[in-house]
Amino acid sequence: MDNVDKPLRYVKFTKEKNDRKYSQVLLITTSFEIPLKVLYKIISARWDIENSVFNNLKTYSALDRCFIHNINAIEAILYLMIIASNIMQLFINRRLKSFVKSQKEVIRLIIKELYLLRENKELIFNTT
Repeated sequence: MDNVDKPLRYVKFTKEKNDRKYSQVLLITTSFEIPLKVLYKIISARWDIENSVFNNLKTYSALDRCFIHNINAIEAILYLMIIASNIMQLFINRRLKSFVKSQKEVIRLIIKELYLLRENKELIFNTT
Protein backbone atom coordinates (compact mmCIF):
# COMPACT_ATOMS: atom_id res chain seq x y z
CA MET A 1 0.00 0.00 0.00
CA ASP A 2 1.12 3.53 -0.65
CA ASN A 3 1.62 6.14 2.09
CA VAL A 4 1.83 3.61 4.94
CA ASP A 5 4.25 4.33 7.78
CA LYS A 6 4.46 0.79 9.17
CA PRO A 7 4.28 -2.60 7.48
CA LEU A 8 0.81 -4.13 7.52
CA ARG A 9 -0.26 -7.63 8.40
CA TYR A 10 -3.20 -9.07 6.46
CA VAL A 11 -5.11 -11.87 8.17
CA LYS A 12 -8.09 -13.79 6.80
CA PHE A 13 -10.24 -15.97 9.05
CA THR A 14 -12.62 -18.44 7.42
CA LYS A 15 -15.30 -20.15 9.46
CA GLU A 16 -17.77 -22.81 8.39
CA LYS A 17 -21.35 -22.19 9.47
CA ASN A 18 -23.97 -24.82 10.28
CA ASP A 19 -25.45 -24.80 6.78
CA ARG A 20 -22.07 -25.65 5.17
CA LYS A 21 -21.60 -22.05 4.08
CA TYR A 22 -18.48 -20.14 4.92
CA SER A 23 -18.01 -16.70 6.38
CA GLN A 24 -14.80 -14.74 6.10
CA VAL A 25 -13.32 -11.97 8.18
CA LEU A 26 -10.47 -9.91 6.80
CA LEU A 27 -8.23 -8.07 9.22
CA ILE A 28 -5.45 -5.56 8.69
CA THR A 29 -3.17 -4.75 11.62
CA THR A 30 0.25 -3.25 12.24
CA SER A 31 1.03 -5.71 15.04
CA PHE A 32 2.97 -8.81 14.08
CA GLU A 33 3.35 -10.01 17.69
CA ILE A 34 -0.30 -10.78 18.48
CA PRO A 35 -1.03 -14.49 17.99
CA LEU A 36 -3.82 -15.50 15.61
CA LYS A 37 -5.99 -16.91 18.42
CA VAL A 38 -5.88 -13.59 20.25
CA LEU A 39 -6.71 -11.69 17.07
CA TYR A 40 -9.71 -13.95 16.53
CA LYS A 41 -10.91 -13.35 20.11
CA ILE A 42 -10.57 -9.59 19.63
CA ILE A 43 -12.55 -9.73 16.37
CA SER A 44 -15.27 -11.84 18.02
CA ALA A 45 -15.56 -9.45 20.96
CA ARG A 46 -15.79 -6.44 18.65
CA TRP A 47 -18.41 -8.23 16.59
CA ASP A 48 -20.47 -8.86 19.77
CA ILE A 49 -20.26 -5.15 20.60
CA GLU A 50 -21.39 -4.27 17.09
CA ASN A 51 -24.29 -6.70 17.18
CA SER A 52 -25.50 -6.01 20.69
CA VAL A 53 -24.75 -2.37 21.48
CA PHE A 54 -24.93 -0.57 18.15
CA ASN A 55 -27.75 -2.71 16.80
CA ASN A 56 -29.79 -2.10 19.96
CA LEU A 57 -29.14 1.63 19.78
CA LYS A 58 -30.29 1.72 16.17
CA THR A 59 -33.26 -0.58 16.67
CA TYR A 60 -34.64 0.35 20.08
CA SER A 61 -33.41 3.90 20.61
CA ALA A 62 -34.48 5.44 17.29
CA LEU A 63 -30.89 6.14 16.27
CA ASP A 64 -31.21 4.73 12.78
CA ARG A 65 -31.61 8.28 11.46
CA CYS A 66 -30.05 11.35 12.97
CA PHE A 67 -31.75 14.68 12.33
CA ILE A 68 -29.20 16.71 14.30
CA HIS A 69 -26.07 17.86 12.52
CA ASN A 70 -24.15 19.47 15.37
CA ILE A 71 -21.47 17.04 16.57
CA ASN A 72 -21.77 18.18 20.22
CA ALA A 73 -25.53 17.63 20.21
CA ILE A 74 -25.15 14.19 18.64
CA GLU A 75 -22.54 13.23 21.23
CA ALA A 76 -24.72 14.47 24.11
CA ILE A 77 -27.75 12.57 22.83
CA LEU A 78 -25.69 9.39 22.40
CA TYR A 79 -24.33 9.68 25.93
CA LEU A 80 -27.83 10.20 27.33
CA MET A 81 -29.17 7.21 25.37
CA ILE A 82 -26.34 4.97 26.55
CA ILE A 83 -26.72 6.10 30.17
CA ALA A 84 -30.49 5.53 30.02
CA SER A 85 -29.99 2.10 28.45
CA ASN A 86 -27.45 1.14 31.11
CA ILE A 87 -29.71 2.32 33.93
CA MET A 88 -32.60 0.35 32.44
CA GLN A 89 -30.47 -2.81 32.14
CA LEU A 90 -29.16 -2.34 35.68
CA PHE A 91 -32.69 -1.95 36.98
CA ILE A 92 -33.89 -5.05 35.13
CA ASN A 93 -30.98 -7.19 36.29
CA ARG A 94 -30.98 -6.03 39.90
CA ARG A 95 -34.64 -5.51 40.75
CA LEU A 96 -36.78 -7.82 38.69
CA LYS A 97 -37.04 -11.40 39.84
CA SER A 98 -38.51 -12.77 36.62
CA PHE A 99 -38.21 -11.83 32.98
CA VAL A 100 -40.43 -8.93 31.97
CA LYS A 101 -41.88 -9.24 28.50
CA SER A 102 -43.22 -5.78 27.86
CA GLN A 103 -41.65 -2.39 28.10
CA LYS A 104 -44.85 -1.01 29.64
CA GLU A 105 -44.41 -3.43 32.53
CA VAL A 106 -40.80 -2.30 33.04
CA ILE A 107 -41.87 1.35 33.06
CA ARG A 108 -44.67 0.56 35.53
CA LEU A 109 -42.16 -1.13 37.85
CA ILE A 110 -39.70 1.76 37.56
CA ILE A 111 -42.44 4.23 38.51
CA LYS A 112 -43.35 1.98 41.44
CA GLU A 113 -39.71 1.88 42.59
CA LEU A 114 -39.39 5.67 42.28
CA TYR A 115 -42.54 6.08 44.35
CA LEU A 116 -41.10 3.74 47.00
CA LEU A 117 -37.88 5.78 47.04
CA ARG A 118 -39.84 8.98 47.55
CA GLU A 119 -41.85 7.49 50.42
CA ASN A 120 -38.97 5.63 52.10
CA LYS A 121 -36.02 7.98 52.61
CA GLU A 122 -33.73 5.22 54.01
CA LEU A 123 -33.50 3.66 50.54
CA ILE A 124 -31.73 6.74 49.18
CA PHE A 125 -27.96 6.75 49.66
CA ASN A 126 -26.52 9.67 51.57
CA THR A 127 -23.21 10.59 49.95
CA THR A 128 -22.37 13.51 52.23
